[in-house]
Amino acid sequence: MALKSEQEIIDGIMLGDEITLASFYRQHLPYIKNHILKKGGSKEDAEDIFQDALLVMYLKLKSNDTLISTTIGAYFYGVCKNLWLNRLRKERKWLMADILADDFKDPQTAITDQIQQKDRKKLFNTYFSTLHTSTKQLWSLFFEEKNSKEVSLAMGYTEKYVRKKKCETKKELIQTISKDPLYKELADT
Repeated sequence: MALKSEQEIIDGIMLGDEITLASFYRQHLPYIKNHILKKGGSKEDAEDIFQDALLVMYLKLKSNDTLISTTIGAYFYGVCKNLWLNRLRKERKWLMADILADDFKDPQTAITDQIQQKDRKKLFNTYFSTLHTSTKQLWSLFFEEKNSKEVSLAMGYTEKYVRKKKCETKKELIQTISKDPLYKELADT
């Protein structure tokens, strides 16, 4: 089978051509699987991301406002990478939310769950308390569900700085907490 040009591949994807899509899958899925497996995902995660990225790419191409300045494969890989990073960010956000959740008043929660949750919160607070005062203030505003713009106005920083500081601090907290022996013990239970 002759190799298709970039435009023929794009046209085939846009038309839903089964031969083009099957060829695209065979060519790119192994690479995407390898990347996601290396980044802590599963085979199923890779297949989900691949499908989602294909849909995103299709919608972008259909809107006619997307200019692809690289190969379709490189563009697709970038879409997959961004979707995977977004999924990881959401999972980390849930991890942080789990640590901060305060469901001690729920009578349905088992006593061991309450103890584990209390230990998680204590562990988080131990490391959170070591942050600089302005960083704690910044995070307190985010905990109040303020967006970056609202935080930047309240703190007198630029939005870019607020987003950067939030990202750096979150990464630092997660790395530091995950090295604590108590974290491993709590994660194993």
